[in-house]
Amino acid sequence: MIKRKIFFFLDKLQIKRSERLAVTSLFVSLVMLSGFAIILEPTANYDPDYYAELERVFYEKSQARDIINSEIMARYSPEMDDAYSPKHGFNVSTASNAEPGDFSEPVLAISDSIININKATSEQLQQLPGIGPAYAERIVEWRELNGDFTTFEQLLEIRGIGERRLEQIIPFIRLQDEADEQD
Repeated sequence: MIKRKIFFFLDKLQIKRSERLAVTSLFVSLVMLSGFAIILEPTANYDPDYYAELERVFYEKSQARDIINSEIMARYSPEMDDAYSPKHGFNVSTASNAEPGDFSEPVLAISDSIININKATSEQLQQLPGIGPAYAERIVEWRELNGDFTTFEQLLEIRGIGERRLEQIIPFIRLQDEADEQD
């Protein structure tokens, strides 16, 4: 009964006998190869000890790089104590006798004022963490074209300044002078 249904089904598809035999032989070959692949376990073509050594070296170098990155980021993210208030600002100061890679002296020091981005010069803007000459010039150009900044989010309109960089510099900037805020 089942053979008859299969025969009529294949007859409706109008598949020739040679095509049926070719498809059947390919299907049988596929099943056999799959069975062999499951039964036979492939052997490793590499030395696991060699790759274990490479992974160890990679892990050590990654840790060393993470330590260097954390030291660099520590220069721009000083530990804040409870006495920190937004009225106190930070200016980047470089040690005159410090050598590159020397992180023994803090890079950021507390100062009396935060930088007003609406009045700061390019050199003053470069004191902000993550702001170099190119970004400082873009900020000054944006200010000249569009007027004063009214919100910190307007800094996002400057090419290269994203959410992360903005979060880094917000504690160090203001939009108005203290005298202007009291008026």
